[in-house]
Amino acid sequence: MSAGVSAMSSTPPSDPIVDFQNSWAGKALAQQRNLDVNSPMIDNNILGSHNTYNSEVYRNAFRYIDPQQKHSIYDQLRIGARFIELDAHWTAQTHGAPWNWGPDLLLCHSGIGKSVGDLHVGCSLTDRFVKDGMQEVANFLNENPEEVIIMYVEDHTDGHHQELLNVINDKLAGKIYASNGCSNIPDSLTKAQVRAAGKQIVFWKDGGCSDNSGMKNLAFTGLGKVDRIWEDRTGVGAIGAFFTGGSVDKIEKADVTQAFKNGGNIVNLDDLTYNDGRMEAGIWSWDVNEPNNWGGNQDCAVQWGNGRWDDAGCNSQYHFACKAQDGSWEISRTKGTWLVGQAACGLLGWGYQFAAPTNSKDNEALKAVKGGISHVWVKASDRQSEGNWTAN
Repeated sequence: MSAGVSAMSSTPPSDPIVDFQNSWAGKALAQQRNLDVNSPMIDNNILGSHNTYNSEVYRNAFRYIDPQQKHSIYDQLRIGARFIELDAHWTAQTHGAPWNWGPDLLLCHSGIGKSVGDLHVGCSLTDRFVKDGMQEVANFLNENPEEVIIMYVEDHTDGHHQELLNVINDKLAGKIYASNGCSNIPDSLTKAQVRAAGKQIVFWKDGGCSDNSGMKNLAFTGLGKVDRIWEDRTGVGAIGAFFTGGSVDKIEKADVTQAFKNGGNIVNLDDLTYNDGRMEAGIWSWDVNEPNNWGGNQDCAVQWGNGRWDDAGCNSQYHFACKAQDGSWEISRTKGTWLVGQAACGLLGWGYQFAAPTNSKDNEALKAVKGGISHVWVKASDRQSEGNWTAN
């Protein structure tokens, strides 16, 4: 008995987030995020979290008593959140020794918009520092240098932009793609451009254009044509709905799938986690258990009859997905191996390109024009690096 107990206790517990990352859904999401790096972010399908910082992980008797998340900021990023929200308040705090007390930048779920002295009503005196949340972001990005995220800071800093900038420069120096002046996120901006600049964060701060030159040149002041939906699963939200006769908006699995099919960009989840099916519902590309490189020589992508993708041997013979300059899809008249896709699409006329969808709405549009054709090549492959799928 004692030997058995000893053996069991020596086995380290598994990390369920690592297990998710290594599952088909985790891998398919990671591959899918790499398909759209060259497409404008206004066309990307992005899973994110709402009020990312308001997590039960940080809860105690005095703070975050109505949490919206189950996991830490760092772990939400590990699960797959690529839009995060940090609400920054310049408010009273009592961290540490009394001589360190006084207003500072805290991550607070308030939204009431009222103050009592230095305290923002709804904030706790012991809410976490903004710098602590941004350190978690930095830790994740340092470990994942190819990842690009959108970081939204809801600005309740009462104009203390230099203090916020100091935290950003301390924790995230060199990682933010500069706006070069107050503006919306550009329609043409891609993750590839952010990567090429050696950056990982597109930084959106609301509240208008800052008069702080450093903040002005760093932050975007609007999402532009990037759209998002979010939900509210807090107790406060439920109480309010009860008294007003309204309902608490909740995003379920089917809502995630449909939002992306409709062309939505960002879906921000409360209680974002790895095992409730909503992350998996964001997969529009690879079919279940694909890509699997069966036989060791499947390096080119084909869309099946159900609209999902498979990896296939590049010498197989299929029709091709061809995209016109206006964004519409046609199927090539001829079949061929994957490498002759551009020549086959060119036969349709000037302007047609062999292409792959990079979001769910585009993928559905391709599926709709296939007629009786089941399998069509799409321009995605891992021919250059096994397991690293790129498109277009």
